[in-house]
Amino acid sequence: MIRIGLDDDVKQNIITDYIYKNKIKKVFIFYYKDFPLNYTNDNVAIEHIEYSDIIMYKFFYRLLEEIDNYVLLVFNECLRTQNRSELTYNCAHHYCNQTQHKIIFEYFPFIEDSQDFMILLDFQNKYKYKGKSFKYEFLAEEDIAVEPKQFTIQTIDIKISQNDIEKYEKLKNSLFDNLGESDPDTIPRNLHIWAGNLKKSYIKPEFMYIARNKRFKLPNVITYREAVKHDYIIIDMPHRRIDFNDFLKKTRMCNMVFINSGLKVDLYYVNDLKEWVERLGEFYDKASIYQQKCA
Repeated sequence: MIRIGLDDDVKQNIITDYIYKNKIKKVFIFYYKDFPLNYTNDNVAIEHIEYSDIIMYKFFYRLLEEIDNYVLLVFNECLRTQNRSELTYNCAHHYCNQTQHKIIFEYFPFIEDSQDFMILLDFQNKYKYKGKSFKYEFLAEEDIAVEPKQFTIQTIDIKISQNDIEKYEKLKNSLFDNLGESDPDTIPRNLHIWAGNLKKSYIKPEFMYIARNKRFKLPNVITYREAVKHDYIIIDMPHRRIDFNDFLKKTRMCNMVFINSGLKVDLYYVNDLKEWVERLGEFYDKASIYQQKCA
């Protein structure tokens, strides 16, 4: 069973119903550290294990002994990398092979694109999908339901001076000239932070803002790690897609507002986000052909 886009209260109801219908005696809940699922049930044993810990020896062999067809495995927001062969995934597959009872919860169907959904299908049935690329037809082969999210992106376009543009170009050239053997991704990261500094005068006290770090030292500007369920105006974006996905999961924001300097690096980030939203919308649209919305 794979369920996409649900809130915790709905997840908990699904688990309770599944336990009742399938005579489950124990539940293991594997969760990513930022997204614990605080589920309890007096009728069965419940064990919560942080997802990165499932590869530890203290859990691995014990779980292989305990997991059988009276055990339910719950994966909560465990899609953490696009690498299908990653060690923690492989470890999880050993557990999944021990029982037919699995529920996979994810807020988004993928990290970057639809191929990531194969990782969730691997949890469901590793041998069936081994070596296969994603096809929407797979959604009709398993117990999968998707609750779509509709996202919008708006920009607050600000004016910057010619002097700022020249400083930006000078910094860009310097970063390229001194790159050496370093990761080329450091260039857009640094340029995006620099562009964010130009936005300080546009920060208004009546709104909350999100930025990569604490450099603004303002009470209404927080970092992505500090985000809670709230609406924020985006000053600069994290470089890794999964960090931004986690931000959207925490805040439940659907209408995104980004302060845009007009510099190429800002345009790169906002256009990249728009393309991701388009891919997400395409997945939701095509998934609806094969699956009904979650109740």
